[in-house]
Amino acid sequence: MKYIASFDIGTTNVKGVLVDEHAGIFFEKNVALSLIRNGDFIEQDPESWYGAVRQIAAAWFEVGIKPASIALLAFSGQMQDCIPIGENSSPLRPAILYSDGRAAAQSERLIADIGNETIHRLTANHMDGTLTFPKMMWLRDNEPDTFGRTLSFLISSKDYVIAKLTGKCATDPTSAATAGCMDIHKREWVADWFDRYGVDLGQMPPIVPADEVVGTVTARSAADTGFAEGTLVVCGIGDAGSATLGAGAREEGDVYAYIGTTGWVAAVSSGYMDVQSGAFNLSYVEDGRQIAIAPLANAGNAHQWAMSAFGAGGGGQPNDALAYRQFEQMLASTERGRHETLFLPYLNGERCPVLDADASGCFIGLKPSTTRAEMATAVLEGVAFAMREVLELMVVKGGGRMTLIGGGAKSAGWCQIIADVLQVELAVPEDSQFLPSLGAAALGFRHVGWGDSYETIARATRASQRAKTYTPNDALGDYYNRQFQKYKRFYPAVAPLFR
Repeated sequence: MKYIASFDIGTTNVKGVLVDEHAGIFFEKNVALSLIRNGDFIEQDPESWYGAVRQIAAAWFEVGIKPASIALLAFSGQMQDCIPIGENSSPLRPAILYSDGRAAAQSERLIADIGNETIHRLTANHMDGTLTFPKMMWLRDNEPDTFGRTLSFLISSKDYVIAKLTGKCATDPTSAATAGCMDIHKREWVADWFDRYGVDLGQMPPIVPADEVVGTVTARSAADTGFAEGTLVVCGIGDAGSATLGAGAREEGDVYAYIGTTGWVAAVSSGYMDVQSGAFNLSYVEDGRQIAIAPLANAGNAHQWAMSAFGAGGGGQPNDALAYRQFEQMLASTERGRHETLFLPYLNGERCPVLDADASGCFIGLKPSTTRAEMATAVLEGVAFAMREVLELMVVKGGGRMTLIGGGAKSAGWCQIIADVLQVELAVPEDSQFLPSLGAAALGFRHVGWGDSYETIARATRASQRAKTYTPNDALGDYYNRQFQKYKRFYPAVAPLFR
């Protein structure tokens, strides 16, 4: 039996799966990660990503998987990071994560110097302090020693693990589009900007196609991980790209949503979204098309907070199975369509349709009769309303059906809420939390002789999946329409209080 080993490196955990030629998923394994928080700074130790991959590989080998049976390694991962590395691909400091907006002042200077018109024309995106390029400028201004010793600024968590495995630095066009300094039309770094701001272009990883082999497992990393020396490693793709592939979104009009710690609503498009709203245009795996994506800074983290704050046991941890079941039971027993409570889910600020790092979560409509269950339901409805609001921005609308993937899709109660709020038929593939790993694995199919086109891969992926369908409750349509109209007035009303 031959496998592709695929890893999805997020912020809260690393998922690893073995994929066969029929797009079947085997030996799923998760390893939890922790964040480094210092005030508003959000960082992570890159070595924890590599350590998690080693731990997953060790678990496979312990149950009898032979290293020689793994033909190729594929990766997806969080994007928009700033990961400075030095000799031997060693991290020079913790990675500055995508959710860290410390470089706001640097982004404002870049906008003043370059101009929004030029930025939008070249990158098809906006400039803000969460992007990699402004974070590099922050390092230049605040940690000049680190900046000077950096051999390469990596963009995605998977870029770091690949560098450790192969000794080669590279990134893919999807991840590079989140750096804030890639010409999206040419899929090249904007060289003039690096000259202007004192960055050696050689410090940037080459941008190569996601399905290109960038190297092989070295003798040193083989000894570290147990993978066979010489095993092929493809460049891989940022998490939004792997999720798009895993969700089977390939044609114009294929819309899907992803709920991880954060989330997004996205579609493959030949056009570009208006980025004034905070949306992104990311390069798709095929030239000439984009992933039009509206990011949500708050998704699964809101569910986790609601479970902790309002769950039956209180204080439930995300991996507490009993607390999770009790929370699901509470959602199922709550009569929706009666309470007037609304929740603005901006627990960690927001990125789209408003870009406001200072925003926070808020309730309105609380009464003496309001229950914990209604407040918990309002939190999950709030994320669904946020999804509905960004869905209105999409270049393509997707009709009355949408695919939902990611860890948040495990909650049946939340899925039904989303279907009702959006008034769409919601298709949730089984094991949807592993679909980004499957999407990343698809990048290696042609290298191991399993298929030579993404259409072939998409067919195999769809054939291997079973999905549960959530049908919207028509009786709740008017109620949620009214609540949504109030929701859209919520942020403008309270925004002045965040300043």
